Amino acid sequence: MSEKTILVIGTYDTKDEELHYMCDCIRSQGGSVLSMDVSVLGDPSSPTDISKHEVTAATGKTIQDAIDSGDENHAMQIMAAGAAKLTAQLYADRKIDGMVGLGGTMGTDLVLDCCQALPMGVPKYVVSTVSFSQLSPRTVCRQISR
Repeated sequence: MSEKTILVIGTYDTKDEELHYMCDCIRSQGGSVLSMDVSVLGDPSSPTDISKHEVTAATGKTIQDAIDSGDENHAMQIMAAGAAKLTAQLYADRKIDGMVGLGGTMGTDLVLDCCQALPMGVPKYVVSTVSFSQLSPRTVCRQISR
């Protein structure tokens, strides 16, 4: 059986310790990890494989554009669009075999966008600090359409 690569997505500025723990657990089981930081303001304790700058660049924007939006929800929508696009591309390029995402309220919403970007049958795990969130009309519409 070949080694599997798991994409680990999260806000490394606020969930750094938990995300690194997840990466270590995957590696200890013989897997490989690609890490993606979707933080807006802070920075991880050590560089991730895919930086927040690369995430925003996937949308044609910069991290400064997300910061300057002046609205945390809008900034995370920029991050979600970039993260979902990159997740789909990584899978299409056969660089990942599945994903794990960790988040609070907005991070969970972002991770769910990444899950939707992957085909059915690809392993996707979401670790969340919330059981339900009504963030925006976009979230409500997406939940209704499922």
